[in-house]
Amino acid sequence: MKSLYIKTMFYSMVVLLFISCKKDETKVVASNGTAPVLTSTAPARMVFTEDNAAANAAVFNWTASSFGFKGSVVSYSIEVAAAGTNFKPVREITVGAGLTATVTVGTLNSLANQLNLVPGLDGKIEMRVKASISQYYAPAYSNVLTYTVNPYQIIIDYPSLYVPGAYQNWTPATASKISSVLDNKEYEGFINFVAAGEFKFNPAPNWDHSYGTNSTGTIVLDGGNNLSVPSPGYYLLKANTAALTWSAVKTTWTVLGTAAGAETAMTYDAAANVWTVTKALSAGTLKFRANGADTINFGSAETANGKLVANGTAIPVVTAGTYKITFNVSIPGNYVYSIVAQ
Repeated sequence: MKSLYIKTMFYSMVVLLFISCKKDETKVVASNGTAPVLTSTAPARMVFTEDNAAANAAVFNWTASSFGFKGSVVSYSIEVAAAGTNFKPVREITVGAGLTATVTVGTLNSLANQLNLVPGLDGKIEMRVKASISQYYAPAYSNVLTYTVNPYQIIIDYPSLYVPGAYQNWTPATASKISSVLDNKEYEGFINFVAAGEFKFNPAPNWDHSYGTNSTGTIVLDGGNNLSVPSPGYYLLKANTAALTWSAVKTTWTVLGTAAGAETAMTYDAAANVWTVTKALSAGTLKFRANGADTINFGSAETANGKLVANGTAIPVVTAGTYKITFNVSIPGNYVYSIVAQ
């Protein structure tokens, strides 16, 4: 019995000691982060130009966020999204532990393009700061700032063939180009030939190599006769340097669709190298097509973001009114449109 009593006392003391230790233990758990307060030097409306891409657009400052976790390092990023999307999708500018960031015109313009804002037109973006200490804890977000921005188009330089010819005094360095968007040896682009005449396809802006022709619809490297178009006009040129073929189709352009009503001819502006028409539109949709047939036509991607896609979806017009419609396929692989209220 005495032995049993001693064992019982021993176990009781161990339990009491364990409980005492549990009471003395201090757990350190991160709390919800405090919201940073975001301010900025940015004006309410910003117009971006490629010439000013390296210039500073604005300085963004915010107060520190605390998660109540001693020794934790808070990391910050600036989130940017199209207005009214609840930051989905979102783009981020990573900052680190600092409480300020200077953002350039080029950076904001790139983000605006990624968020499908239409180049050359006003659109709205929202910006906020995200504070976080770990992927395992919910981040804290600042107040939201809203800006109107007018971005410029980011030109993608695809693999290209230069097209020197009589229309531009046979100068490869300043010649128009046709491009291979998929880099698959299939090139296309639109060129305004001011007169009937001859030309070549050159792999570089020089005369080191060029493609000519020996028979209709074919090309040959470093040989053959000059290629040619039979009359002045705005041509869709195509070349395939794998199959050694080429084609030229003269085009005139129209808009049509439920928004446009009757199919309406567009006028070519040689100075701006674009097709335009000013027209009363209804709420509905429209597309662009060449030569009164659907063989060559353009719409938009699934999101109407000002970028043209061959055989794309019809472009929505939400509000009836008079609009200036611009169709611009002058830069190969970078085709765009705009529909601006007048």
